[in-house]
Amino acid sequence: MDDIIIRWVGETPTDAWGQLAAFTKDGSIVGQATYKRWEHKPEFTYLSGFFVDNEYRKHGLATDMMHKIFERLGRNRPYMVTLSGNLDRHFMQAIAAENDAPKLFELLEDRSYKPMN
Repeated sequence: MDDIIIRWVGETPTDAWGQLAAFTKDGSIVGQATYKRWEHKPEFTYLSGFFVDNEYRKHGLATDMMHKIFERLGRNRPYMVTLSGNLDRHFMQAIAAENDAPKLFELLEDRSYKPMN
């Protein structure tokens, strides 16, 4: 999408924490995402706070934000996600099925996890 800019916001992203947002030309936020080191198992990076405005959902914005995180942190580390509903699940399964996808894990309610790929 030519009229959307994805950039890091807040503090400078580190290996432990970062937040990015997608902006329209007029400065409106239409998407955001956060990553942080998972406190229960620091070798995992927890992906959270993914939001894309309904009007922009079918334009690949969430995928672009996810890939920007992977570019920043690398694909050779395990990532953890919490899935809430079929849309989340289908989206993350599509990411997990990509060539060279990083190792993705689903965080379950009991704080255990299972691989998605």
